[in-house]
Amino acid sequence: MTRTKLFILLVLLAAAFSTTSRVQAEEHAPYHLGSQDRVRVYVHEWPILTGEFTVGANGSLNLPFVGAVPAQGKDITQLALDIAQRLLEKARLDNPPETTVDIVTFRPFYILGSVERPGAYEYRPNMLVLNAVAIAGGLYRLGWNTERDAIAARGQVRIGASQLLALQAKEMRLKAELEGAETFDPKPQDSALAASGFLDQERTLFTARFEHFRHQYNAYGDTMALLDGEIASLEDQITASRKQEVSIKKELDDVRGLIARSLALPPRLLPIERALAQIEREQKEIATAIMRSRQQKNNTKMQREALKDERRSTALSELQTTEGQRKELEQQISTADDVLGSSSSLGSESVDGEPTYEIIRQQNGQAREVKAAETTPLEPGDILKVLRPQEIKIIQRNQEKKQTDNSPAATVKTR
Repeated sequence: MTRTKLFILLVLLAAAFSTTSRVQAEEHAPYHLGSQDRVRVYVHEWPILTGEFTVGANGSLNLPFVGAVPAQGKDITQLALDIAQRLLEKARLDNPPETTVDIVTFRPFYILGSVERPGAYEYRPNMLVLNAVAIAGGLYRLGWNTERDAIAARGQVRIGASQLLALQAKEMRLKAELEGAETFDPKPQDSALAASGFLDQERTLFTARFEHFRHQYNAYGDTMALLDGEIASLEDQITASRKQEVSIKKELDDVRGLIARSLALPPRLLPIERALAQIEREQKEIATAIMRSRQQKNNTKMQREALKDERRSTALSELQTTEGQRKELEQQISTADDVLGSSSSLGSESVDGEPTYEIIRQQNGQAREVKAAETTPLEPGDILKVLRPQEIKIIQRNQEKKQTDNSPAATVKTR
């Protein structure tokens, strides 16, 4: 073995020994508490302080009687001593009470990038990077998911295009109803819409709804015509009654003249006066009937006009809803088109290669980013980033494109 090879071997052994020692030291190092850690506190003979508490966003535990106790960066032994000391001073005890602190739930870790379900998850003791990836559903299978998304997007575009034609045909029918049209014979410029058959369906629906409307409208018209005939008949009756009234009054005047000349007896007046009173009562009843018929006619006329307004308002409401659905559908189709474009771009990328792991860890109030492997231990609060080679290429390509777009030459060219 040459000296060079021996030197390289010694360097590698030293690095491996150093890494192993550091990992072992970290594994046996006490755990330092942080925000969102949940602990169980037990204070002998102090039940008010015994229970489960969570380290707040300010890094402190809020305990009854004792108040806020800083916990950020401390291990459970230090925290137990601090709680005992606080209680000793607060209650003026002779000796600090027996106090223990245990960790109930660790603060969560976070995983993002090329996994099936990125997000925050509950930390478990002795967790490795590989455990975290498994909890998040495993690695995101880019090739399979891209093809699946592309198939779904193509189906959505195809179905959405058909639904869009149906909504366009419905809009044309509703606009015709809103304008009060009696026939629906559109002339679409879109050949796809003309050949889709949706206009024939909307024409059938338009005809059915218009026939229903016309039947009700004509029914109100027939009612008004009947009321007009009834009013005319009542007016004829009251005209005849008034003629009869004039005749009876003339007869009454003649009899009164005869009685005044002693040519007739007073009892002859009674039946004539009774007939006159009957005629006047009938005239009042006929006049009341005429007023009632005219009021009913006005109500029917108002109902007929309201029927027209109802047709327009219903068409307007449905048209607004349909336009909203159409715009939403157009947005969905646009999104599906973007997915297809992204799928075709990603489809050309290689799906081979091992993922890259990076851990962002808070230490001494600062975020530190370190490379990791599948067997690297995680700590509560860690942020684990998982990236596949093709994603790194896309990120680099986007960064290069952004730098190119923001370059002075590109800015001058844009201006």
